[in-house]
Amino acid sequence: MVRRKIERVTGESKTSSLLLLIGGLLTSLGFSLGVLNGRNMSQAMLTLILIGPAMIGYALYDMGFKGVSVRLLLQSVALMLSLLGAGHYSTVTVDIAYVGPFLAVLLLMNAQIMVTEGNRRRLLVAASWMIVIFSWTRYWLDDTSGLVKALIVAPYFLSVLMWVAVLVSMYISVSPDYLPIPRSGQEGL
Repeated sequence: MVRRKIERVTGESKTSSLLLLIGGLLTSLGFSLGVLNGRNMSQAMLTLILIGPAMIGYALYDMGFKGVSVRLLLQSVALMLSLLGAGHYSTVTVDIAYVGPFLAVLLLMNAQIMVTEGNRRRLLVAASWMIVIFSWTRYWLDDTSGLVKALIVAPYFLSVLMWVAVLVSMYISVSPDYLPIPRSGQEGL
């Protein structure tokens, strides 16, 4: 939605946003099918899961996000090194399939980091590092239960929560036609 508003102002083509959307849908479809099949990944599911992030990466490149920051490079290396745990706790195929979408999320977050500043930027940086932390701790999900399982998933959950909060904040800030948020209870009435 934010990207559409920017396209309207700058007059850019809608191809990149469409590629982002299709890439996200392919990735989520592949994961949804994987979850429904009990983590038995077929070739079709793996193809969807890997083509989706590739489309996201291409769309970001097409939009002009060509610079790779040191932070993104370190995060990508740390994420790839998390594959050292592959096969010990689950199937190697499933573990490798998760890396593509994690990298796509890191690319999306880092693309937004380049265009934001202040607290939004700090939240996105923290959220991107939480994705990296989760990429290492996710292997222990099968061996745990209860509070420990919740603590393992907490970095991912908080990361997504912060990312969505920043996106909503960005959407509101680029929407002049959006209804203003009341500053007080009286103003809201």
